[in-house]
Amino acid sequence: MKLDEIRLIVLNERETGRLSEMPPDLYAKVRDHLKGLQEQVYACRDPLSDQAQTLMEEVASMRETIRDIFRIRSRKVLSLAALQTESRITDRDEIRKMLPAEREMYDEIAQVIEGARHGMVAEVVPRAEGEAAAAGAGTGAEVPATADAGCGPVEPLRVRLVRILQEIDPFVGMDGRIYALRKEDVVTLPARNADVLVERNIALNITPGTL
Repeated sequence: MKLDEIRLIVLNERETGRLSEMPPDLYAKVRDHLKGLQEQVYACRDPLSDQAQTLMEEVASMRETIRDIFRIRSRKVLSLAALQTESRITDRDEIRKMLPAEREMYDEIAQVIEGARHGMVAEVVPRAEGEAAAAGAGTGAEVPATADAGCGPVEPLRVRLVRILQEIDPFVGMDGRIYALRKEDVVTLPARNADVLVERNIALNITPGTL
């Protein structure tokens, strides 16, 4: 695996918010290539020679590039795991493109988030409210969140699934939550907030069956 090849992978990962296709043995190939480069460095009689310096620069560049790949993809895996636990949406195409270790990380993160949500939120937010919103996101429908029976009649809170197209400052949604979103995030938002962002070309509505 050459340095230019893994640099191309980094560019592909940076250009989109989705995972790109990647050789399943990428890390093994990079490890083997680095081992070969290091052996060439050790074989140089003069570590300050141009040849030795060039080899060491390639080793450093390749290490940093493979770290970039891990950082970018791990953030995407984290976002996908959070989306899955928040809205019960599973992007099967993204999961298919995960490496085995990334899929394991995805499953573990989702499990930890789900456990924390039950432990920290379940006693504060009625279970039916969270499940109603999640069910609506999973089916692509706009579903009203369950109102607190003790508060009297309130306007149903509908949700929509959107993709963020540009950077945006944190804001408080109609549901009282603070949303700190970044470009290419896919998130379930209250319909009124989603409409404003879509109208301003800050977000793209991707909820099936809506305009």
